Amino acid sequence: MVATRLMAAAAPKEVQWGVNDIPGGNETYGTIDEKGVYTAPSKVPSPREIHICATVPESANPHLWATVVLGDKPPRYKSVRIWTAPVATESATAGHMTDPHGIALDPKGNILISDQRGHRVYRYTAEGEYLGEIGKGGPGTEPGQFKEPRMVIADATGNIFVTDSKGDRPRVQVFDPEGNFLRLFAPKGMKPGMILRCHGVGFDDQDNFHTVDVDNMRVNVYTYGGEFLYDWGIEGLDPGNFNSPHGLYIDRNNDVFVSGYYGPTQKFNSEGDFLLSFCPGDPPDGSVYFHSLTGDKWGNVYVTCRTSEGYDGALSLGVDKALSLMKFNNNGDFITALSFTAKEHRETSAVVGEDGRVYALFKGQDEMG
Repeated sequence: MVATRLMAAAAPKEVQWGVNDIPGGNETYGTIDEKGVYTAPSKVPSPREIHICATVPESANPHLWATVVLGDKPPRYKSVRIWTAPVATESATAGHMTDPHGIALDPKGNILISDQRGHRVYRYTAEGEYLGEIGKGGPGTEPGQFKEPRMVIADATGNIFVTDSKGDRPRVQVFDPEGNFLRLFAPKGMKPGMILRCHGVGFDDQDNFHTVDVDNMRVNVYTYGGEFLYDWGIEGLDPGNFNSPHGLYIDRNNDVFVSGYYGPTQKFNSEGDFLLSFCPGDPPDGSVYFHSLTGDKWGNVYVTCRTSEGYDGALSLGVDKALSLMKFNNNGDFITALSFTAKEHRETSAVVGEDGRVYALFKGQDEMG
């Protein structure tokens, strides 16, 4: 039986089963038959985590996932590569950031990083090789220039969307895959369609652009070309309300996850109807600050955390291991937590590639990367 938000429970006509997006699974990750019966592999895979995937074409939310941890130990992730640089004390120079804030991947797997106080957006290979800038740098208010850019995202065609946070012009700029300016939209203000402070961003399956407005306490939705469609959300502490919303992630069902800087993370449908909340921000030792959200193709949600630099509410994974990233499944159940090499760092951001690799950005007292 399958139940959706828009349909009563009924036996689906077709269910496509897979493991880690492999139809029917394989020997490495386990197999699953046409009835949805999963058989674990003879050897536990690394990192002890597999994803059961079901696609129900007739359903209003066609993708269903179950993230399964095999064995009695938590998943263990291996660091593939770390590249860092000393924190710059002067203005940004070519490829050397001063205040990294947002991170994204382009369709070629290159890394895009917005440098907030450096007023630039950089592009690097996944190995950290500098490839050049997006736009004309800054600070400035001319089309293609930046004034404290916050977040960056690339669409499937390679076009790049950057959110600015200062000045009186529209808040979102769009560039072609080579970094040339195309257009801007979302004027500054409080009226419908306007934005005061853009932060989390994402696209639904119709290529509509969603962004969190931290100061107006809402989510704004625009067409791909920048025409305002609608907004949702109000300030408050009740379920479905916003208190300094920061992160945004849209899964393959078009469900929207929004994280508050002080918690929690909330899940909504595409129309903004509240579904559930998780990851509260007030543990026994004090508040935790959550900066951004990302997700993978299996519906898992990653919440980035600030460590203890400047406040007393950081969560710990043990001696000299401050919690930097928390992972939850699509229903908000906790899976695991990760720690960065930097013992203390400020707000951070992350993005997950199609292969499941997590790319995380941080800035500490002495180094960033």
